[in-house]
Amino acid sequence: MRASLMLGACLALLGLAACGSDKDEEGLRTGRLTLREGRSLGAAPACGVDLPQCAEGLSCFSFKLDGTHQARCADESTVCQELLSCTGGTECAVLLSYPAQVTCSGTCTGPDCDGSVSHSP
Repeated sequence: MRASLMLGACLALLGLAACGSDKDEEGLRTGRLTLREGRSLGAAPACGVDLPQCAEGLSCFSFKLDGTHQARCADESTVCQELLSCTGGTECAVLLSYPAQVTCSGTCTGPDCDGSVSHSP
């Protein structure tokens, strides 16, 4: 009986901690991926689970650019350094999976940010 009361109290505290104000959610905004100036994806072939593999020396990367999800072949050593960048002081990061996921890491500041993943209008 005592254990179930303690468990209930812990769950209630966790529930309250998970609820935050809009002010708290402002700090959880994420950066937006953008193409670096002068770069284009026009020559980068599409890739993915049901598509042909990338040419030797290239890897398949999935990302959201201008609101559209896409997967393209690119050089792993340059995808974040020369092709894509992030807004609002966040950093480009590659998550290991297939296809690899390119995302922005860190807390975004300024007007070029996407809302929090947990935020619902």
